Amino acid sequence: MGNDKPCCAAEALRRIRQIPVNGIMTGITMLDESIADVKEQHLGSDAAVSEALMKKIRVYNYVPPGVAEAYARAIMEEYKKATTKDT
Repeated sequence: MGNDKPCCAAEALRRIRQIPVNGIMTGITMLDESIADVKEQHLGSDAAVSEALMKKIRVYNYVPPGVAEAYARAIMEEYKKATTKDT
């Protein structure tokens, strides 16, 4: 997965996954790729993981400042699901 960016708009659309943010289904581009990249970093704390995830997510998605914390919680939940599934 690494740094393989979408080649076109159609490919980018295929990489959108919807997750609930504050109870509202929200499309997040490159979520699975971002989770995989952060997992490879083997960061120790949840705070470090959350910060790294949000940094990557913001590259491909607009995160409104007023709901950044809600995005971080929702994305961490998806990260934890992914890491639990892998173990």
